[in-house]
Amino acid sequence: MSQARTPPAHRRRTPEGGGAAIIEWFVQPHDYEWMTEFQNSHPSGKIIRVIVALSLINISGMSAMSLFAEGGPAGPFGTTLTLLLCASNLAIAALWLLRPFPGRLGVIAFTVYADIGVAAALAVLDLRNALLGCVVFAVIGAFATFFVSPRWVVAHLIFAASVVSTFAFLLYLRGDMDTITLLVQTDVVLIGIMSVPVTSHIFLTTLSADARSSALDPLTGLLNRRGLDAAISELWPQGRLEGQCAAVIVVDIDKFKAVNDLHGHDEGDKVIRRVADRLSGHLSRYGVLGRTGGEEYLAVVITSRLHIDALIHGIRRALHDSNDAVPVTVSVGAAILYAESPLWTTDSDTVSTATRAADSTMYQAKAAGGNRVVTTLI
Repeated sequence: MSQARTPPAHRRRTPEGGGAAIIEWFVQPHDYEWMTEFQNSHPSGKIIRVIVALSLINISGMSAMSLFAEGGPAGPFGTTLTLLLCASNLAIAALWLLRPFPGRLGVIAFTVYADIGVAAALAVLDLRNALLGCVVFAVIGAFATFFVSPRWVVAHLIFAASVVSTFAFLLYLRGDMDTITLLVQTDVVLIGIMSVPVTSHIFLTTLSADARSSALDPLTGLLNRRGLDAAISELWPQGRLEGQCAAVIVVDIDKFKAVNDLHGHDEGDKVIRRVADRLSGHLSRYGVLGRTGGEEYLAVVITSRLHIDALIHGIRRALHDSNDAVPVTVSVGAAILYAESPLWTTDSDTVSTATRAADSTMYQAKAAGGNRVVTTLI
């Protein structure tokens, strides 16, 4: 199950201005895990994998055809290298089609492979064809724009520009192309492979960060109500499809006002973050978790019938530690749906019904003195 991750507690600050924005973009962390989870859970992920695979197949086909073209690979070494690259491209294309979207190491390794592979394939061509063939780096740049960190985007651009410049310099030394034509062709290739990735990556990174932050609670990094609504709508049907149990759980910190009154709001914020971290560690692998109020959290979990009670009743132990600077207890209310629950087959808003039931049981736990769990079957 996916779970929103807590953003860094401190964000690197830079002076205002365009240059500062570029520096901030370059040094920021890239959330490979979120990207992988999104691509593997969203229909667009399959489409992207198919597009990458088809691009590799197309490049393999063009490389094979170049063996018979004027200015193509010459000699045993060039022919062997081209055939090896064609075979490896087809093998990697199969992996893109058959395997889930790769994680951090996978996308970085693919970007590096693509850069080196293209450079090697072009190096055995005639220099004129090699220079024009460098436009293929634009395809790799498009992949890097969406799936790797700013540092790897810049590394790709430096490598691609170095390859283009090398081919252009060798052509200049060969002396069979006039200098103006050579400069124009080199400039066109460089613009084609370098103009889009950085600007697009900055825009997409900013847009993605804004989109995710709008669904997150800024204090804890957990989902807020808006984020929960979207996450629950994707998670909830799994309980019925997989024949497991679903539970909506409401957790409220006992006597939290006294924490603020006695220890101050800064310490209160620490308590809220600490409870969020421990609750996430206990529940997040089974579903989604959010902060819905000042000291209130809501989780929706999917697990087996044998495990559901232990998971819910284990929350108090997971959150309380007498050695904390400010030890706290919690009141927990949970509404549980077994696979045979009639609510799965009604037209009513099951999630809302379960949430109201969980909220009611949480207040029962609080009214009974707190530091307890109350559950109900619906």
